[in-house]
Amino acid sequence: MRRESSRILLIEILLLIVSFWGLFTDHFNLLLYLVLLMIPLITSLFILGVEKRGERLTKDSLLLLLIGSISYYLITYVMGYFTGFLKSSYSHNIGSIIYNVGLWSLFIVFVEVIRGMILKKGKYYKGLIGLSVVVFSILEIATAMNIFNISNKLMLFDNIFSIIIPIITKNILMTYIGYKTSYTNNIIYRFIMEIPIYIVPIIPDIGDYLRNLILILLPLFLIYWHMISFNKSRKITNSRSLRLKRMIEIILDIIIGILLIIIVVLVSGVFRFVALTIGSGSMTGTIDKGDVVIIDKGAKDYKEGDIVAFRKNNYVLVHRIVYVGENGYNTKGDYNKNRDNWLVEDKDIMGKYVFKIKYVGWLTVKVNEFLFGGD
Repeated sequence: MRRESSRILLIEILLLIVSFWGLFTDHFNLLLYLVLLMIPLITSLFILGVEKRGERLTKDSLLLLLIGSISYYLITYVMGYFTGFLKSSYSHNIGSIIYNVGLWSLFIVFVEVIRGMILKKGKYYKGLIGLSVVVFSILEIATAMNIFNISNKLMLFDNIFSIIIPIITKNILMTYIGYKTSYTNNIIYRFIMEIPIYIVPIIPDIGDYLRNLILILLPLFLIYWHMISFNKSRKITNSRSLRLKRMIEIILDIIIGILLIIIVVLVSGVFRFVALTIGSGSMTGTIDKGDVVIIDKGAKDYKEGDIVAFRKNNYVLVHRIVYVGENGYNTKGDYNKNRDNWLVEDKDIMGKYVFKIKYVGWLTVKVNEFLFGGD
């Protein structure tokens, strides 16, 4: 047993070495990255081997993953019908498609085969399985960081949400599915989710924030869905208990679904109502730092006393209108002593304050202050 855990640890160390090369090299090349990745792949095949799982569980899990991935495209492309579409940034001549699809397909296969062998041989070593999530996340983050060329703190903060967190939640899902079923499910799911970007010429213009939020939440939802689906296979002798259990599950599914839809609607900025996190104390007493406010973008005819969100010098501020003039509005933070020294025009106003949710944005504010400074 100790010998097997040492072998798994060796594979994870090799993966980290490849990852660190990707993070720190000045001459990153995906083809060379794949060549280096073959070292832990061949080592895994030689010292670990491949082990199959139950066929029924594998097929049921694959169905769940297919439903999840297809739902992602349905949701995003239906939303694109209302928000518009963008031309893909990837070249779509035949040579480029073959090159991009070929390299990324090999990357997916290499990663998931290695992951599958680690999970099957290391199923009794929870610590090593947890470490594998970190290792595989670093491996893919290293790839993404080179593609997007992260060079300053602002870009790093942006990519925590757009790259790092989605990669982490995806690897949590792949580890969970690989542990429960087979690495082939992971390969099929990733092919569906990651390969079409190199082939499809247009993508929905739903904004990076909304797209990445969906990519973060989808793996977590699939894990939850998988857990409750396969728990149903456990026999319950009491039919009343079975009905009660099923009713509770349906209610929980509905509640979670509604909450997810509300979150997506509010943070996307695509729809009428949008959520904003308050990062300053200028409205303290009425709206505190770390609160999340809901703004109605459809509001019109602003009057004195209304709290509005408006853009000023690339920032979004939430202040109260204290005077309505012919050419615009004078605003002031409730906690500030003086009025703002600018005039807000109708074109600058995003919408009117509706209500607030206490403390929900506190973590976002703290992360922002850590990265960029502030109180």
